[in-house]
Amino acid sequence: MFKWAKRQLDRISSPTLDWVQVEITTHCNGSCIYCPHTIMRNQWVNKHMPIELFNELIPFIGYTDLVYLQGWGEPLLNNNFFEMVRTCKALGKRVGFTTNGMLLTEDTIQTLVELQLDIMGISLAGTSAKTNDRIRKGSNLDKVISNLELLRKIKAEKKSQAPALHLAYLMLRSNFHELKDILHIARKLGAKQIVASNLTLIVDPKLSAEAIFNDTERMDYYQNSLEEIKQRAAREKIVFDYHGPGLEDASVHCRENVRQACVINIDGEVVPCVLTNPVLCGNRDAPDGKTSRYTFKDQSFPLRGMSFGNIRNESLTRIWNKKEYLKFRHLFDPRKAGKPEQIHSKMPERCVKCYKRLGA
Repeated sequence: MFKWAKRQLDRISSPTLDWVQVEITTHCNGSCIYCPHTIMRNQWVNKHMPIELFNELIPFIGYTDLVYLQGWGEPLLNNNFFEMVRTCKALGKRVGFTTNGMLLTEDTIQTLVELQLDIMGISLAGTSAKTNDRIRKGSNLDKVISNLELLRKIKAEKKSQAPALHLAYLMLRSNFHELKDILHIARKLGAKQIVASNLTLIVDPKLSAEAIFNDTERMDYYQNSLEEIKQRAAREKIVFDYHGPGLEDASVHCRENVRQACVINIDGEVVPCVLTNPVLCGNRDAPDGKTSRYTFKDQSFPLRGMSFGNIRNESLTRIWNKKEYLKFRHLFDPRKAGKPEQIHSKMPERCVKCYKRLGA
């Protein structure tokens, strides 16, 4: 009787979320030069989310329309990936993930189409193999495109629109000039959406120069180029979304949608976004004993995780409705009155000193 009553209360006060992002692995087969997984390799903790923990999520999947199986790793490395997709689809949910595309074998693609996966994002950092493969070490653009051409062929054979292909392009100073060719790749592969994003977590200070928002002298060039690509994309009925390129210091908003979404990390911790994920803190028992740090406006700060509870111990409803979590989300309410500096003073330092908050 008590358990039944608890479930009913959970349903009554359960949140309605835009999406729930689930980190199913921190393993990766790539070595991208900008990624914490690569830069912090001596401190990084590689784990897969066990299927038993994922199954504990099932009661909470009803809170959202979209379950996105993504965190700081390559989702296809988790041997239970297909079972996880199958479980979510059986509950009537849309399911997506982002991959580097290197593990898309014919069997894998066939299964993804048969499961009617809704969204598959592909990470790129260049439209030429020379550029992309230099930045995304361990990736091979020619192989990725070949795999995606096979995806398009199999979808056509099965008369399926799923999965929808999205391209995720990381904009850097050294690869921005190639972004103009992304529409050609999108047409070739049948992608209907492109997201161009910034380098918002800078773990290696030497990479600060690669962030286009730090290249203030060419801001007009970046803005005009992005708008031109967006207009060309619209004529071809392709969605082109971009962030930045400029920063807004006074902003109290967050591009990570912390008010209507959450991340459940590899250990079951409920966190606002991947940038506050405790896994970024690294292995505290690592031999070098160094504290993980990141660079913000040429200053170094410790990477601090943020968790409001763990689904192993509490329901997502209870965690979402905790006083401290409600207070946190309220800080990002666009209707909130008050001067930005007053609101910033109440935010965690990790959020104040985050490029996502500044619009990047």
